Amino acid sequence: MAARATTTTKPAPAQVEEYDFDSWTEDDETKALVALAPDIKHIIVERSFVGRFRDGTIIKLPLDISLDDIDVLTEKYDNPVDQIKALLTQIGGEDAAKEFTRQNMADAIALAQKFFAIFARIAGATVPES
Repeated sequence: MAARATTTTKPAPAQVEEYDFDSWTEDDETKALVALAPDIKHIIVERSFVGRFRDGTIIKLPLDISLDDIDVLTEKYDNPVDQIKALLTQIGGEDAAKEFTRQNMADAIALAQKFFAIFARIAGATVPES
């Protein structure tokens, strides 16, 4: 049996990206941050906060939470994102929580902040005089 000749090829060297760190300015950073800013829309429907992520995912959270519910959430979880995940799991099940956690981190944080900001606005709302 005759020996076969074999050839080997070397893989092409990995392309090294060039970055221009020396020319980066505060203005460049500001523009980059604006482009990355979360685009979370929300509305209030009846007694619920309804948030929409940029990919169209809708998250619905109740706005009629008791102080006891809030105490439990804040006792167990330090940050608003974990509090939202726990609340979603409690009211919407694991699937609702998974929809939230698969989102971009900045978007998830923005939605959580908007949700809790609504409570601050509700508490600060003035009752119309009769």
